[in-house]
Amino acid sequence: MKKTNIIVSDITCMKDSFCVAGWDMNECRMKRLLIDRGYWDKAELAKLRGHSWIIVDNEPLAEQRDYPHRTEDMNIDLETLQVKERFTSVSDLAMRLKASISSDIRTIFNSKVKESSYVPQNTRCASLGAINIATNQIEFITEAGKLRANIVDNDGRKYCLRVSCKYIRDVFAARKDVEELNKSLAMSEHAHCRIGLARPFLIQENHCYLMLNGLFLF
Repeated sequence: MKKTNIIVSDITCMKDSFCVAGWDMNECRMKRLLIDRGYWDKAELAKLRGHSWIIVDNEPLAEQRDYPHRTEDMNIDLETLQVKERFTSVSDLAMRLKASISSDIRTIFNSKVKESSYVPQNTRCASLGAINIATNQIEFITEAGKLRANIVDNDGRKYCLRVSCKYIRDVFAARKDVEELNKSLAMSEHAHCRIGLARPFLIQENHCYLMLNGLFLF
């Protein structure tokens, strides 16, 4: 195994488990941190201590998944995890992640986005990335009780994304008040948006839908 330095940027909900990803400072690219080829449970997530700079041993996956997720997947040894620094400043965290930013969502996924909604499975492109936009370019809404984020990207394209970010969903679950989330947007100028791709939901459907994996306001 080799050690790698990761700035944890994306902590997302996967029903009863969590997907954790971050910026690999050694290789200057995003990595998805899998434990025994799987996602994190609540006890494992507690060891992470939120958005942190971590050092952890990793190894290639013996059985790799399909693209686009294969692009960033790596297996880690959780027992070797060390938290080098925990971020208390959102603006500092966004600054550390500056190198992961793309000009717009289509650029993240190598212009492979279909219908401003999804990337086909097996597409060779990234499955994780980020954009910076003004806070007035994003609005939270609900559809059938589910939280969504309307985003107007820097290239003028409009997106309606499922919100997978754990911390945003925790805030929403506590009060079911989308206006509280939108008020927090109005209190800041800039939004660092973490954008990722979901796994296909059904075996007969090969769509990897866009999601809002994280949001840092400053």
